[in-house]
Amino acid sequence: MRTDFILIGGGWRAEFYMRLSQRMPDLFHITAIVTINPDQLTYYTEWGFKCVPTLDEALTIEHPQFAVVCVPHTVATNVNLATLATGIPVFSETPVGATLEDLQRFATNMPKDAKFQVAEQYHLRPDMQAKKALLMKKIIGHPQTATISYTNNYHAIALMRELLNTNATQTTITAQRFKITGQPGFERGGTVTEETFRDYNQTLATFDFGQGKMGLYNFEDDQHRSFIRSQHIQIKGDRGEINNHEVRYLKDFATPMLSGIKRVNKGEYENMEGIGLKGLTFNDEWLFQNPYDQAMLSDDEIALALCLEKMRDYVLNDGPSIYSFAEAAQDFYLTLLIEDAIESGKAVQTTEQLWYQNL
Repeated sequence: MRTDFILIGGGWRAEFYMRLSQRMPDLFHITAIVTINPDQLTYYTEWGFKCVPTLDEALTIEHPQFAVVCVPHTVATNVNLATLATGIPVFSETPVGATLEDLQRFATNMPKDAKFQVAEQYHLRPDMQAKKALLMKKIIGHPQTATISYTNNYHAIALMRELLNTNATQTTITAQRFKITGQPGFERGGTVTEETFRDYNQTLATFDFGQGKMGLYNFEDDQHRSFIRSQHIQIKGDRGEINNHEVRYLKDFATPMLSGIKRVNKGEYENMEGIGLKGLTFNDEWLFQNPYDQAMLSDDEIALALCLEKMRDYVLNDGPSIYSFAEAAQDFYLTLLIEDAIESGKAVQTTEQLWYQNL
C-alpha cells in the first residue's frame, strides 16, 4: 500500500522525504509541498512536485493520509498545532519546539483525539534495530549502562532510553563541556574543499535513571559528520556487552563467547545483485533485513522510510506508536537539563512535566 502525505516545509531535511518519493514512487507519494519560500516553490516545482503556499490549497489537490511537518524548531509548535487544528494527522520532524515553554504549550493545546507522532528515526536505523534485537534475546542479560557517542542531543538520549528501556522520569544529570579542535568533514553544504580547523564543543553528560540504569553521553559537535572522528555505542549487561558491532557474552557461566553483528551488502566482490544493504546478521540468524534493498538507500533513509510506513499504519489501522509527543518532549527536556547542569556546575534532577502520564 502506498503512503500519501503532504510535506510542510522545505530545505535540507525536507528533501530526504522528496528523494524517498522519487526513488520509490510506488511506496511513497507527496500529494503537495507547502512552503512560503518563493525560491522553494519554484525549485521543488522543477523537481516535479505540486507546490503551494498554504495548507488549505494543498488539501484541495489530493487527500493525504497525514502531513509531515518539517519546519525550523522555532516555529514547529505553532505549525504543528495549526495543522492538527485542521483534523489531519501530523508527523513532525524533531524537535517539536525550541523551549520548555513550547513543549508545555503544545502539551496543553494538542487536541485530545489528535493523531500525532514525531519523526525520530535513529532507533529504526538498521544497526540500531540489530542491537535492539540482540537485547530482546537477552544475549547480554539485563542492560545496565549505555554509552552513546554517535549522534547529538535528543537523538542520543532517545537511543539511550530505548536501549535501556526507561522512561527517564526520575533522572539525575551531571555534565561538562570542553573545547576541542578538528577538521570538518561532510556538512549540509557538502564536503569541505580546503584544509580548515575549527573549534568544537565536546560535551560529556551522565544520566542516572535509577533502578540500576546509567547512561553516558559523549559528543563532539559535528562528530557524526566528521571524517576523523568515530562513532561509538556500548551497551553493558550483566551477562555481556555490545560494543559497536562486537558482542561479548556467556554461553554458560564458564564459556565466554566473542562474536559480532555482521553487515551484509549487495554488490561486493562477485555479488551481482545490485548495490545496497541486504541486512545484518548475528551468528546464524538475520537481525535485520532491508525491506527496500532495491532502492539504494542510506541507513538514515531506510529508517525514515520505515517511519513513514509505520505512520501510515498508525493513522489508518490504529497501529502502534512510533515515537510519541511525550517521548519527544522528554528527550528534548533532558537535552535542556544538560545545558542547566553545565551552566550550574551541579547535578540537576528532572521534575514532573505535563506529558509524564503518557510516558
